[in-house]
Amino acid sequence: MNYQIKAFAELTGVSERTLRYYHERGLLVPAVASNGYRSYSSQDADRLQLILMYRQLQFSLAEIQQLLALPPAERLTHLAAKRDELTKQQAVLTATLAQPQLPSEAAQAAFKAHQTWLQTATPRYSLAMHRGLAAMYVADERFAAYYTKLVGNSKAAAALKAIIEYYAIEA
Repeated sequence: MNYQIKAFAELTGVSERTLRYYHERGLLVPAVASNGYRSYSSQDADRLQLILMYRQLQFSLAEIQQLLALPPAERLTHLAAKRDELTKQQAVLTATLAQPQLPSEAAQAAFKAHQTWLQTATPRYSLAMHRGLAAMYVADERFAAYYTKLVGNSKAAAALKAIIEYYAIEA
């Protein structure tokens, strides 16, 4: 079954704007009718699912484009390397959040990783916004529970807040 962009966006939860951008970048190229309408197939949905998964794993769009050009077996090598990279980041974050020594390389690495994630997810990132989010991590029990579960320490959200407050200062 084929879908026009609006229906495909609703089906996948990805905005029409993002779908158009992925098309422009050559990541997801649907069939285009003579009237210019995009038509997405089930194979396009499969490819979009891969793109979204790779974005979750913090691959850049350029890296995703390269990954998608590879045979599936070769992708596994890159995925294993990314897993190792993310595992190292997690270890740094876990150690830092469990007992933040300020200043420290581990705390700064945790801040930079968090900042990079926010800058990717939030186009209008600012240090003030980052500090505001950190306050919310402690004030909102859902965020605190998330970081407690992630790190295995009930003080993780407070530790992350302390790290962010230390490093998210205006120059």
